[in-house]
Amino acid sequence: MLEHALFTYRFNLGHIESLVKDLTDDQMVSQPNGVINHPAWTLRHLASSSNFLAKTLGLESTTPAEWDAPSPDGPSGDAAQYPSKAELLAALKAQHERVAEAVAAADPEFLAKDSDEQMRSYFPKVGDLVDYMLTAHEGTHIGQISAWRRAMGLKPTAE
Repeated sequence: MLEHALFTYRFNLGHIESLVKDLTDDQMVSQPNGVINHPAWTLRHLASSSNFLAKTLGLESTTPAEWDAPSPDGPSGDAAQYPSKAELLAALKAQHERVAEAVAAADPEFLAKDSDEQMRSYFPKVGDLVDYMLTAHEGTHIGQISAWRRAMGLKPTAE
């Protein structure tokens, strides 16, 4: 079943790219009509989340530590607090590549192990966490970017 989750993970990346392809760096941090989670925050969050998954799979962290720190006041509309769209997309792509490779090579016995204590109440097994992160987590944020586009008055994308 992992091949299906990996397909979705690849599909998600393409969908994300299509949702932001026409945006400027300034638009990436706009917060229209109270929609707080703008694309710059979302892409950074998804790259950081994939990095978390990579660490769960035994890989080293490769995102800047500040990306993992929660924003006490939530996402900021200040573009200076975020990398450019190109940098965010490059980081997300890099995380996707290494996570997909690690998932494809993951030992089924490792995936069947209990999740760590912090995650266990939500994801009893490591494989449960992996499946969620590859599919539903990104899907939730894809929906947020889609809603954000509508709040910005932008047309939907083909994906």
